[in-house]
Amino acid sequence: MLRDFSCLIFSLLFFTHCVQEKPDIRVVCETTPNGYHKIKWEIFPPMVGTVKIYESTLPDSFKIYSPVAESDISKGFANVFFTPTAERSYFKLVFNKKHSVITAERIVPMQGLTNFRDLGGYYNSTGNQTRWGKLFRSSTLANATFQDAIVFRNLNIRTVIDFRTEKERYDEPTRRIASNVYNFPLKGSPFNLYFDKVLAGEMRAGDVKVYAQDVFVSLLENNSDYFSKMFDILLDAGNYPVLINCTTGSDRSAIAAALILAALDIDMDQIVSDYMLTNKQTDLSSIIPYGNIFMREPEIQETFTAYYRVHKSTITYTFDKILKEYETIDNYFDTVLELTAKKREKLREIMFY
Repeated sequence: MLRDFSCLIFSLLFFTHCVQEKPDIRVVCETTPNGYHKIKWEIFPPMVGTVKIYESTLPDSFKIYSPVAESDISKGFANVFFTPTAERSYFKLVFNKKHSVITAERIVPMQGLTNFRDLGGYYNSTGNQTRWGKLFRSSTLANATFQDAIVFRNLNIRTVIDFRTEKERYDEPTRRIASNVYNFPLKGSPFNLYFDKVLAGEMRAGDVKVYAQDVFVSLLENNSDYFSKMFDILLDAGNYPVLINCTTGSDRSAIAAALILAALDIDMDQIVSDYMLTNKQTDLSSIIPYGNIFMREPEIQETFTAYYRVHKSTITYTFDKILKEYETIDNYFDTVLELTAKKREKLREIMFY
């Protein structure tokens, strides 16, 4: 009888622990064409009850007394009316008054700036979520309109890390719009090295994809000093929010963002997903030149399209090369960037909820 009673107590304690354990909740937010924020969620194990949604223009401060929306959890989504303003909206979802998750739209709408987005909302292996409104990535800030400058100011960005070369900064100067600006001109194969060869029809789309892989490897191999300095900046909580940028936001800031996410123990699928978002943010019609030539030379048009888009193989090839040479990404961080396990843990304390 005593044995049966002990088994019963153990079962009750185990069951209570399972019930109280936080479920795996994944949330995304997107703006719909008809003027709503559509907030969608998935929960495992499935849950019944009510979710209340609260809105704030600050990523870490919510007034939990007046929800902007309320829904049955089983519905899986809710629409929140969207009024375009210069202030960004963050949303806190509270499930059954117990479990909460913060979300926002990943893309930050801008007038003159492209590829501007938030690196919040990515999950590590233990289900921790990167903080929204802490780390952004973008193309050059030189094209910012007056409206963009207001949005930028409202994001409270304190530090900008600019990976452009001195010539790029001279040709397209950026107004000082953050209290800390660091210029880290990354060395490596320039993006426009083979531009004339593409135009002359001497390169094809497949050649361009191989070239992109070489560019990323070159950036890694020639800039360990700058990437190490970047992480030193990110290890100081007083520097946030931080923005990293280059000219297009598709190469130098892309590899930097991938390294940061990897240091935060974000899996490769999410790193690739973030990298590929550039294609949705790139208007090829506005940057590909010589449109009249393309009408006559479809192969050149195809090659230029590949030239200005990002490809999954670029980022996977780069990380495969790291793994081949260093066996693990952690070994790479330890030996090349001197980003030790202790430093990576500190970075995660800053960047995770």
